Amino acid sequence: MTLAIDGGTPVRTAPLPVGKGAELLGAQEREAVLRVLDSGALFRYYGPVPPREVAAFEEEVAALHGPGVRAVAVSSGTAALRTSLAALGIGPGDEVVVPACTFVASVNAVVLSGALPVFAEVDETLGLSADAVRAVLSPRTAAVMPVHLDNGQVDMAALLQVTRPAGVAVLEDTAQSMGATLHGCRLGTIGDMGALSMQLDKNVTTGEGGVVITRDRDLALRAAAFQDQGGHFLTQHGAGRDHAPEPFCGDNLRLTELQGAIGRVQLGRLDGLLDQMRAAKARITSAIGPLPGTTPRRYPDPVGEGGSGIGMFFDDAATAQRFAAALCAEGVPAGSPYGGLPVYATPAVLQQRTASRKGHPFDCAEHPAPAYAMGMCPQTEDLLARCVRIGVSPAYTDADCDDVVDAVGKVADAMLR
Repeated sequence: MTLAIDGGTPVRTAPLPVGKGAELLGAQEREAVLRVLDSGALFRYYGPVPPREVAAFEEEVAALHGPGVRAVAVSSGTAALRTSLAALGIGPGDEVVVPACTFVASVNAVVLSGALPVFAEVDETLGLSADAVRAVLSPRTAAVMPVHLDNGQVDMAALLQVTRPAGVAVLEDTAQSMGATLHGCRLGTIGDMGALSMQLDKNVTTGEGGVVITRDRDLALRAAAFQDQGGHFLTQHGAGRDHAPEPFCGDNLRLTELQGAIGRVQLGRLDGLLDQMRAAKARITSAIGPLPGTTPRRYPDPVGEGGSGIGMFFDDAATAQRFAAALCAEGVPAGSPYGGLPVYATPAVLQQRTASRKGHPFDCAEHPAPAYAMGMCPQTEDLLARCVRIGVSPAYTDADCDDVVDAVGKVADAMLR
């Protein structure tokens, strides 16, 4: 059978659903938004009637993530990272270990805190390798940022065996994996702090939005203060209005009541959404079976991963690229994570450019920045170049799953068997 990329008929011509929480937006979100609009209370801290949506949303996020967890809602996933770093006291002279495979927001948050990003290799989980982290720890390492990509999991047990003896804080970037678990624990609750995202592509979406989670009361209070101008005003509640820390210079990263109302609806669907993606992924992968010349992405806990992507590593990059292109031609979106490139390949990161002409933190005379260059993390670069990801949506029907199976089988028969 001729592949579509070679002029044949594609398996599918109608677009597949690609969203997560966004695929489920509907009447309940509309009603929640109208409820807030009718109240006139759009700001989370005061209004014509007492606002309640963001505070309630924080309580519901905290309850979802387990006993003792506190939540602080903020304006984006990047804001959640920035707020967490501020709560941890990360600043100039510090280093933060970041995986070489992540979205650029992870790096931006570190740079905007005044700290230096130090890149470490990922392994077949597409998450930080504990051995690689051990190799880059220094006396200036203040935090390590494991990133749980695409509803997958970093091997946190191995990572904590490295960070805890070193006294280094762990901030879990859980932007892409809200609700997923690792051996029964929600991601974001295993380290010192977690940062969640509610951007359009995420499991729970409010268009933009984020949440900081932690079991540490003092960190939660500092986070609540930072996102509201540093705690200068008695507007804090939820995370601790009555016991705010001494004020400091902060930022305005607050979530609105409209977003909070939408988030509450979406949050109520989260576990069901994850189950839908897991079921669709299981249907597809069981039908496809093992493909010659490929190795599946590794999950430290296959039961707890969120099911939003099927990842596989090919024996060589050229085959991976052609396989992904052939799948796209068949009507099934596929590709390498981040175009097959590490995050430090982003020009602004590679060239260490900031909005400041002085270029801080890269130009600090006391703590000079290392030069960044391609080849810094060869294992990561190799894995990304050989990786193909196929997305899975909670909106997939059985027929959608079967189309994915047919497309993968067609391309595999032509290229791998």
